[in-house]
Amino acid sequence: MAFDENGNVVPNPIPASVVLGEAVSTHPVLTQLNEKVAKLEEQLEQANRSKDYYMNIATERGNSLFTLQNQIRTLIVDAVAEDELGKTKAREILEECNIEATKTVSISGNITFSGTVEVSVFDDEALDDVSYNTSVSSLDVDFNGESLDNLDYDTEDVEWTE
Repeated sequence: MAFDENGNVVPNPIPASVVLGEAVSTHPVLTQLNEKVAKLEEQLEQANRSKDYYMNIATERGNSLFTLQNQIRTLIVDAVAEDELGKTKAREILEECNIEATKTVSISGNITFSGTVEVSVFDDEALDDVSYNTSVSSLDVDFNGESLDNLDYDTEDVEWTE
């Protein structure tokens, strides 16, 4: 519903596109803008294709480099193990190629702990259950300055004295 300048109700105006028909959709300014929008959309699509292309190339090259580093590491470690290459020269080659030669070793040990805790003098049952209610909430162990990963630990043989 529409109103005129005096506030009287007038019928809704008919859109210009209905009155003028094709004249509005083929107006030179509108046609030019539509062409610009289409050109920009095409450029955006082309840029996205280029980005995807170069991302794929970068991924392939990264994978190739990773594979090559693993092959070099394996060859050098095997050559050292078979006394075909000295450790000093092997280390120099790996450092020059910016490759780390590491291995995973398992370490086990026993940890003994002691401490004190305040308990109610009226709660004797808590002390009877101490070996079952004691747990380690976190444990950090390092060896040669390196933190041990995948620690597997439990608590057993817990005793208490008053």
